[in-house]
Amino acid sequence: MNDIKKIPVNFKTIVKDQLTSKFNEVVPEIKQIIMQTYDKLLVDVVTDRKSKTNPLFYKDEFEERLNNFIYVKDMYNNVTISVPDIDTFDFSGRLRVLKNIMEGTTGIYVEMSALDFEQIFNKQPVNIDPIDEYVPKKDTIYIVRYNSKVRQAESNILDRKLVRYPFSNSPPINILQAGQDYVDNNINRWLNTSIQKSEGILIQRLGGLKRPWAMK
Repeated sequence: MNDIKKIPVNFKTIVKDQLTSKFNEVVPEIKQIIMQTYDKLLVDVVTDRKSKTNPLFYKDEFEERLNNFIYVKDMYNNVTISVPDIDTFDFSGRLRVLKNIMEGTTGIYVEMSALDFEQIFNKQPVNIDPIDEYVPKKDTIYIVRYNSKVRQAESNILDRKLVRYPFSNSPPINILQAGQDYVDNNINRWLNTSIQKSEGILIQRLGGLKRPWAMK
């Protein structure tokens, strides 16, 4: 008979390893759920073909950063799984427009280039960032509140209507929450499954009998 006191088995380590494996296994599912939510809530919502803030234009870059997010953190004595949210996801650069959408917008806004801005206000934009600063002035995109001065400038200066920001007067649209909901709804099941598998591994290492319920 095996003397289990002489066998250096750390059950917590086994559980941690199993949980780490499970977390890494479900990361692709989390990303898929978030991208499906992106398509459902943002893609094909914008009907104005002239709009440069259509989320369809930012989908590939969003997905790339989603892939680069660190979901599983394996530390010395524990492992955690995280889902990106509005504070932890990288919305810098062009993706600032997506953060605006997630935060919601009160009021009516229009899209204008740096050239439009300078023509209307006789100055360069200050304290306002373009969606993409690494493009020529005519291609930059600023989201500016649509007020009486801008409305008059459409007729008197630009001789054209500016494109309405499609998410004007929109409530927050959280495209990341579905991923967190998926984790919240399944985390206990993942933990229980990992513990059961760990018990089966422990029994095998100790040379004991296999319990079917512990091998699920």
